[in-house]
Amino acid sequence: MINLKRILVATDFSQHSRLALKYAATLAQAFQAEVILCHVLEKPDFLSSLPPVMEGYFPPNLAELHEKHARKECESLLTESGITNGRIVLPHGSPAAETVAAAKSERADLVIVGTHGRSALTHLLLGSVAEKIVRSAGCPVLTVRQGEHDFV
Repeated sequence: MINLKRILVATDFSQHSRLALKYAATLAQAFQAEVILCHVLEKPDFLSSLPPVMEGYFPPNLAELHEKHARKECESLLTESGITNGRIVLPHGSPAAETVAAAKSERADLVIVGTHGRSALTHLLLGSVAEKIVRSAGCPVLTVRQGEHDFV
């Protein structure tokens, strides 16, 4: 018997990840499971750490502002999805690696991630965060792709 207690949903705030959260909300309701919404904060690039030279100044607390904004966005997503038994994790680093690490540390029974369904060439050149999660996760992973049969 499948018993889901903790469902981790990876989000990048795209429409694809919003659909993944809708799947999580439905499964969480059916299994009375907790939803853990995970947004990985990528490290600022090299240029953002340079001192200001002209108008393109990055504030010194850019990472803090980014985290605050991400938390607010995640809270909004949980509310919009009607998820009452949910919480947020905001690890820093590589999206695929940190999502897998969060799933492990949170003891997730299922990871749900939206996929963009890129073309074969784009996929070959850029890779896929969803694919890396599927390959590395220690639990089942449900990938959700937007299409004509979406229930939203």
